[in-house]
Amino acid sequence: MNNARIFFPPALRAGSLFLFCAVLYLLFRNVGVEYSSFAVITEHYIGRFGMRGLSAYFLLSGVATFFFVPRQLLSLVAGYFYGTLPAVFIVSLGAGLGCLLSMGYGNFLAKNFFQKNMKTRMQCLEHIFTKSTFGIALGIRIMPVGSNTFLNMLAGAAKIPFWSFWAGSVIGYIPQNYLFALLGNAGKTENTLPLLQSVFFYAVLFCAGFLIVKKNLPGHITLKYLYDGIVRGKE
Repeated sequence: MNNARIFFPPALRAGSLFLFCAVLYLLFRNVGVEYSSFAVITEHYIGRFGMRGLSAYFLLSGVATFFFVPRQLLSLVAGYFYGTLPAVFIVSLGAGLGCLLSMGYGNFLAKNFFQKNMKTRMQCLEHIFTKSTFGIALGIRIMPVGSNTFLNMLAGAAKIPFWSFWAGSVIGYIPQNYLFALLGNAGKTENTLPLLQSVFFYAVLFCAGFLIVKKNLPGHITLKYLYDGIVRGKE
């Protein structure tokens, strides 16, 4: 199996996520808030409550990311209502909370399940993180690939340094959150330049994350090993 086939599926999933959020951006920009029931509800219950609204969105982000909601979508919505920097701050902290919850769930409640049913994936994951837990987590989050919550649960259940993984994840969330918050904030204007810039920077972040992961992988780990162990669950 060549590297191109291994690299293509995560690139396709990441590109599909960006396309989905770009479509939401166009909807936010072209459909007035007063005509969108979702926007009216969000603005009424979150956007008009000041610090209470920010706190509510922080908790919402934490719970939502625990239940597999993409943080990019949360950043897009927060960027529209709160502006770029507040959205990055809120959603990054919320995603950090969601990461902590899902890692705790994997460690305390689902460890036996994962060890019994996903032993190969867990062993592969432990091998990947032996050189630099922080660096690998950082690169994976910057790309991003796979399921955020599922990876958190596996990492919590596996023999991986807990806080190094969590810290790398939280910092790695920030670039993508900034990109989509910027996109959401631009949805209030008629300027399409941020959308074009986002496409470019999304590709840059994906490549940067890939290079960070590759740099921090142990020397004996290959892309084929990653694909067989994590994706297919085979040795």
